[in-house]
Amino acid sequence: MTRSLLLHLFLAFAFVTCTAAASVAEDPATYPDQLIRKARENHLAEQRGWHILLHYKKRLTGGTISRISDPAFFLSRTGRTDPEAELEATIGAFFTPSAPDGEHPICRFPARLAWLSEQLHVDPARLPAAACSEQKEQLRTIDARSAVLVFPVGHINSPASMFGHTLIRIDGSSKSSLISYAVNYAADANDTNGFLYAFKGLSGFYKGYYSLLPYYEKVKEYADLEHRDMWEYRLRLSREEVERLLLHALELQRISSDYYFLDENCSYNLLFLLEAARPTLHLSDQTGVFVLPTNTIDIARQSGILEDAVYRPSQGRRIAQIASLLDEQGQQAALELAQGKREAKSLRAGDAGDEQRREILDLGAELIQLRLSRKELEQQDYNRLYLKILAERSALGKGEAAYDIAPPPPPDAGHRTSTVGIGGGVRRGDGYAAVHLQPAFHGLLDPDQGYLAGAQIKFLDTLVDYVPEQERLRLRTMHLLDILSAAPRDRFFRPFSWKIAAGWDTEVMKDGRDSLIFRLNSGGGLARRSPFGGILYAFAEADINAGKRLRGSVAAAPGVSLGALEQVRDWWKVQLLGEAFFYVVGDDRISLKASLAQNFRLAQHQSLALVLSYGDVSGHAVPEARVLLNCYF
Repeated sequence: MTRSLLLHLFLAFAFVTCTAAASVAEDPATYPDQLIRKARENHLAEQRGWHILLHYKKRLTGGTISRISDPAFFLSRTGRTDPEAELEATIGAFFTPSAPDGEHPICRFPARLAWLSEQLHVDPARLPAAACSEQKEQLRTIDARSAVLVFPVGHINSPASMFGHTLIRIDGSSKSSLISYAVNYAADANDTNGFLYAFKGLSGFYKGYYSLLPYYEKVKEYADLEHRDMWEYRLRLSREEVERLLLHALELQRISSDYYFLDENCSYNLLFLLEAARPTLHLSDQTGVFVLPTNTIDIARQSGILEDAVYRPSQGRRIAQIASLLDEQGQQAALELAQGKREAKSLRAGDAGDEQRREILDLGAELIQLRLSRKELEQQDYNRLYLKILAERSALGKGEAAYDIAPPPPPDAGHRTSTVGIGGGVRRGDGYAAVHLQPAFHGLLDPDQGYLAGAQIKFLDTLVDYVPEQERLRLRTMHLLDILSAAPRDRFFRPFSWKIAAGWDTEVMKDGRDSLIFRLNSGGGLARRSPFGGILYAFAEADINAGKRLRGSVAAAPGVSLGALEQVRDWWKVQLLGEAFFYVVGDDRISLKASLAQNFRLAQHQSLALVLSYGDVSGHAVPEARVLLNCYF
């Protein structure tokens, strides 16, 4: 039976420590040259295992280039584009004299060392002494045995994570996953402005970094602070494969690469770690032009390395579940307990039964923890309030309050992230055929299964139509960016909603004629849950137009929009929308619009959209009806 990779490394460290002096007598200067000659003879620089560890990909112009741009990741000056030069430089570097603790290439590149040792049968006794105390401690602490692909769902108020994230959890011998470690890749970005984040993310202005940190920190960040549910997919990897994954993660720490929102993001870069674990996988080669976290899950599932998903509800979900069992009076009582405005013992004097009191106290306890995570409470105030509620709650016994939360559809149950729609309609009495292209990712009217309700991010959303009577093909819309966050507020959570869109739209001018104009629209507002479980939202907006048909080529208007989004059935979604804009700069037209849009989910990756709209622009009526068959791919 072969020994594990970690055992191999520990033995290598032992040999280095114990036999470094003896190896000098064997003229070690010629040994690296022997290994380099052997590597050339075996064409190691062309092997997939080496290309995975360096993140090499073929270029359209020929040759290869690493997806990692950080010079610190390469030991050869031309290593980013020359796999052979980097391999030979790596072999030579492993035999350089000793360096400060943790800085020797043996410490910095443990996955390369393990792979080259296996391919070239490197004698560990001939390697120089290298102090790698931090790496040894990490390997001992993590004790890698199995791995899990983790998907935190989107955070509706953050453009950086509106459609989820992926990371890898590495489990050890402990039964508690909270003391495991997580491998994460993320952009070093603090911008909260949706337009600025999108621009920088699309243009590669951010740097992405791999990190290795305790898993409980990510759970606290996602499930407690950001109220994001989490899905966990155990990976069908052997212990040896998980160890290889960990070694590669160790050498990627603090290494940067260019981050692109649409493709070279958290999802794409984690695929290299899975390939490092099992080089026969070709996951990163299966991605399309755009890569979303759900794409990572689809690709990994198709490869056969994913087990069924396990659902971990967030604190926000738990609060919503308990609150749903109480009336408004009970919810208010729990809120007052958490705010210290009411004593837990006061519930005894009311009309509430034992079960309702349990629910109020449990909700109050959750809300106190929420206040602590938001830093609204000092630790001593938290302890005082929390212990009072626990004391009162313990006196009531367990009861029936299990608060089982039914899992929503998992991320892999959703539609794919690019859309082609084919259909037609009638506008102002003229029939037309239409093609709709939505390269990425998800619109408000798209089916919500596997996605975050009320969230929209669309790039290059384009509608082209053809009017037979006019024999004219025309561009109706092309939105470069269209982001909307309708985040419902309640007595416990009070987020703001916002939107921003930029691109070309066909609008009716004051004289009643159509004109293609560039439009920048942005706004902020509020959203609430409807009585039917959907979302009601309202925005105050600013609309800026640019086009040759406008007086002075530029126009600006304040405006408002009101919307209702309802999931009537699992397969039927309805959106009502009304908009009003009053142009006061560069134009004096008044634009009023109303629409009823419906989407019928035919299958996981097909839907039928029907849109009825009516507009009035300075007295000119604009009725329209359109139907599109959408295919998601």
